[in-house]
Amino acid sequence: MRMKTNFLQVIVTLSIFCYPATHASTSFQLDPVGGSISGEAGRTVGWGFTLINTENYLVVTSAIFDSPSTLGDFTDYISAPANFFVVGPEQGGSTVWAQNFNAGDQTGVGSFSINAGAVPGDIAFGEIILTYDLFAVSPNNPTFNPDTDGISFGNRLSAFATVVTAVPEPGESALAVGLLSLTGYGLFRRRYRPN
Repeated sequence: MRMKTNFLQVIVTLSIFCYPATHASTSFQLDPVGGSISGEAGRTVGWGFTLINTENYLVVTSAIFDSPSTLGDFTDYISAPANFFVVGPEQGGSTVWAQNFNAGDQTGVGSFSINAGAVPGDIAFGEIILTYDLFAVSPNNPTFNPDTDGISFGNRLSAFATVVTAVPEPGESALAVGLLSLTGYGLFRRRYRPN
């Protein structure tokens, strides 16, 4: 019994030290809920998000997709200068920041480009990790001073995320086969046309 209690204490202690730093007034959720997305090989997919912060002023500084997989490449959109946003209760901010994923507009947390050689059913498990800084005064406030208004830096939020390589749509495969067949037939007729 004592060994079981010690084991549980070790697990609880490790979970406290290994869990990313968060603040009680801050939450992060991926869109779609659960963070599972899919796309065909060679395509770009991505995640939207909802980020809530009700105390102080939060500025996202980076996002990564932490995964041991080599299925593709992640590109951070949320911390790009064009996407600058202060998540906070007032003074040019909002307590909720939400964006849908759009590769063309580069909105959302970021994109994931699936390798062209990926096989349908390949999976990349991991988590999206946001790094952010907290300030006592909004960076949008004219009185903001980065040297004196900082509360904490390098804080982290995370959400589980998964990318699955999808099977190509039947219509697209049929179209590709049809086009190849027509091209082959045209070459055959041209080569073996009677004189």
